Amino acid sequence: MKMRRKILVLGLSLVLMVSVMTGCSPKTASRSYEKTMATARTEIWNAISAGGASSATVAIMDNGKVVYHEGFAMADRTAGLAVTTDTQYNICSVSKVFTAAAILQLCQDGKLALDKPVVDYMPEFTMPDSRYRDITVRMLLNHSAAFPGTYTNNAETTEPDPNYTENFLAYLAGTELKGDPGKISVYCNDCFTFAEILVEKVSGQSFADYLAANIFKKAGMTNSSCNYKTDNTNIARKYNEDGTAAPVEYINSLGSGGIASTAVDLCKYGQALLDGKIMNDAMLAEYTSPQYGAETLPSGTPLYPYGLGWDSVSLPDFELQKVRVIGKNGGSPQYNSQLYILPDQNITVAIVFAGNADVTGIANDIVQALIDENGIGQVEELTKVEPTAATIPATILSNAGIYGDGSAIMKIDFNDEKTAMIYQKYKDGAFEIQGSFPYLSDGYFHMPAGYRFGFTENDGKKLFVVYDSLTDAGFVSGQKLEAGDPALDTSRFSGKSWIPVNLSAIDSSAIACKTGVLAELPGYVYSTSNQGGTTLYGLKDATTTQMILPYGRDLAQSVITTSGGKDTLTMMNYQMMNTADAVSLTKSEPISIGSDGLNVVRKLDQDGTFSADIPDGGRIVIYGPDLQPNYDSLASDAAGTAVTAGSYLLLIGKPGDSFSFDYPV
Repeated sequence: MKMRRKILVLGLSLVLMVSVMTGCSPKTASRSYEKTMATARTEIWNAISAGGASSATVAIMDNGKVVYHEGFAMADRTAGLAVTTDTQYNICSVSKVFTAAAILQLCQDGKLALDKPVVDYMPEFTMPDSRYRDITVRMLLNHSAAFPGTYTNNAETTEPDPNYTENFLAYLAGTELKGDPGKISVYCNDCFTFAEILVEKVSGQSFADYLAANIFKKAGMTNSSCNYKTDNTNIARKYNEDGTAAPVEYINSLGSGGIASTAVDLCKYGQALLDGKIMNDAMLAEYTSPQYGAETLPSGTPLYPYGLGWDSVSLPDFELQKVRVIGKNGGSPQYNSQLYILPDQNITVAIVFAGNADVTGIANDIVQALIDENGIGQVEELTKVEPTAATIPATILSNAGIYGDGSAIMKIDFNDEKTAMIYQKYKDGAFEIQGSFPYLSDGYFHMPAGYRFGFTENDGKKLFVVYDSLTDAGFVSGQKLEAGDPALDTSRFSGKSWIPVNLSAIDSSAIACKTGVLAELPGYVYSTSNQGGTTLYGLKDATTTQMILPYGRDLAQSVITTSGGKDTLTMMNYQMMNTADAVSLTKSEPISIGSDGLNVVRKLDQDGTFSADIPDGGRIVIYGPDLQPNYDSLASDAAGTAVTAGSYLLLIGKPGDSFSFDYPV
């Protein structure tokens, strides 16, 4: 049974075989791993050969024995360092399972209670939205606290930012919630950043020290740490397409995605859980039972049945084979990770890539090979009547319209024959058809890849849902929006482009965005990030947006202020200027950073080559006319770069820093 099915992965991995050990305990003696290992090698090398992944590490532990672990390719090409079992990788959002475990340990010790409000433990925590008082500890761990999503300011940097959590709390103190706490579980990095802070508050230790003493040590995880181990040179680097190494990545939201580890250590953690070394049976049951908000999927079962920190406490595809698999995925710009635990078989599988790879699909293939090779579980013969073509009923036709989620604006139409749904996405000022999907007699619109579309309602809102083809498992993909008040003034957001003026010298994001309005949907504005995704917002007034999509991931309110006749858009804590206000770079202009420390922005009016002398600790970013960062000194050692007329130059430094440049103006 091929497992390489995917729709989304959650909501922040030379030939070297390190070693292969066969288990010798009575429980593992009858199991075979040859075909499983062959599958792992084939799929991992395919991912590396495709060019997206730089290296990988994989491990399988069976009843406390590491039965397979292997490293692939080079951790550091310059140093000639191959991947070993000790090579640390950023495990990204797999970090969340450790944060949740820390919270549950504190609950076990009587220092926290899952269903008490977090303000009971952090009375200094405040938000302008009074509903924040209803957020409980449990809601942090099952993604239902209704925080906006991901505080990205210095979330991913080239060196650690010790002020990240302090700035995060300051951000929350100025923003609202996107919905009612506890109702809807939507993947949320902010929840686990807050949980990290709560661990420190209640334990009296730093988050890193708490994990080291209470989780890593107990599990025997000798190669795991918050960020990388001090002075560690055995780090898997991510390599760009041109062969250069990307800067070492630090994720400052430690509780959400900032742990570094190895595949073997992740397997050790899974075993320690099953052996009762991390928490007692009652807390383990809480940890690994379905915990999602009741309105997460109003009709059906969530495709991602969250536990506390886990993406899924029982993956549907394996559940059909009577095999329970608990899983957590992680991904960042540089790494991808997957941890699976098969509790009934006492097996743990872990894989981490440096670079881009379909880590979930590959991990699924490895687990499926293990199941097939050892006859684990059973596949029931499903009696299923194949649906036939049908006419769409009028009740479904009423769902036509514009939908929004955290990353896209969608338009749903139906063909004239009323036999298919036409699915469109908004891009560059127009809706583009993505596909036409037939309506069948089972009441769904079918995709060719094992999924189907349907509609449901919650709280008077029409919802567009993606369902599994064999079960009622699904997730809300969009919420229908009705036209708003046409009298609302949207002009301050219409057709604008924005570039940051307070981007730090270490922030890897190089964020920029465009805002605009839809003629078909008066009363709303949208924001399109240069990092991908377009999100709809309502308006409180002519200068302030509000979050209107409780099912949307990674939202952020924005406000426009005016000083000296120029607008500034503030989103999270990024201050962004209207590119229309950027002045052109002139040859004789001396450029230095002002006393306010804000970035200097200039427009480049000609094609040519740009080079500059950058002061220590400074940075240059050049955005193309499309706002994509075409050059960033943070990630490039090149002395100069080609530029296109209409690009924007961003100079970053300390107050008083001066820049000299060479550019044909």
